[in-house]
Amino acid sequence: MSKQSEFLFTENVAKMVEGASLTLDGLRLVHGCHYYVDSRPELKMGTMAKPMQKSITVRCRSILSASGAPGAKDYDVIDEGIVNHANKRIFDELKRSDCGRKLTFRFSDAYARGSARSGKSSPEKFAMIDVDTIGKLRSPYHILFYTRAVMTQGSDYPMFRLPWELSQSKSWADVKRRWLGAAERISSELNHDYVLEPIENPETSEIFWVKVKTVKKVSAWPPQKLFPRDAAHSVCTVVSGKASTLTRSQLRERRDWTRADRQ
Repeated sequence: MSKQSEFLFTENVAKMVEGASLTLDGLRLVHGCHYYVDSRPELKMGTMAKPMQKSITVRCRSILSASGAPGAKDYDVIDEGIVNHANKRIFDELKRSDCGRKLTFRFSDAYARGSARSGKSSPEKFAMIDVDTIGKLRSPYHILFYTRAVMTQGSDYPMFRLPWELSQSKSWADVKRRWLGAAERISSELNHDYVLEPIENPETSEIFWVKVKTVKKVSAWPPQKLFPRDAAHSVCTVVSGKASTLTRSQLRERRDWTRADRQ
């Protein structure tokens, strides 16, 4: 049973959000608006899709409360979030009204339709996002990592692709510290450990994406499945909120381990 502070977030909309390069305020705004709609039975995300395309007007403080933004009247968070969402294709309408005290928004047709699951038997991935947790996170990297970690944690062998790609961003060396910091923060928040394995492009020998394997309190990982047999680039672990970079000898020692911290 979900908590009152949780809302359903599909992989379809997660990909839209990941591809939008949003700031912390931009992420808080989209999560706050999504939660506001999802938490009220009289509101339906589908009414914002074609052909109805209905907008919703809500008091700014309700969105601030839902998104966990610091300060009950910190309207700068909303203003900066609005600016960040310009041309991002997540909202079709997003503006303050009534002397700035209210927010009028309408999600795009693609976002509104993407937020719905196909059915109970649908294999689509989704996460139950907790806005209370969103409110405690202080970086866009934290929020993006948290979303993927929650989305996959129900699997026996949970893993996900870090929402970073070389073609869309700086090199892994440029962003590694920030993503490891996010993994440390979410490790502490969700009581997970992580193994981060950079994947090399066979044509260029550059790291172009990163595989993240999650180790829950009760691990189901079998021997020789958690840690790679070999790696062209340094594999990192995050255990109890602390990141480490493994040497080649340490990686070999862990080949049969079923947990990130021990065999």
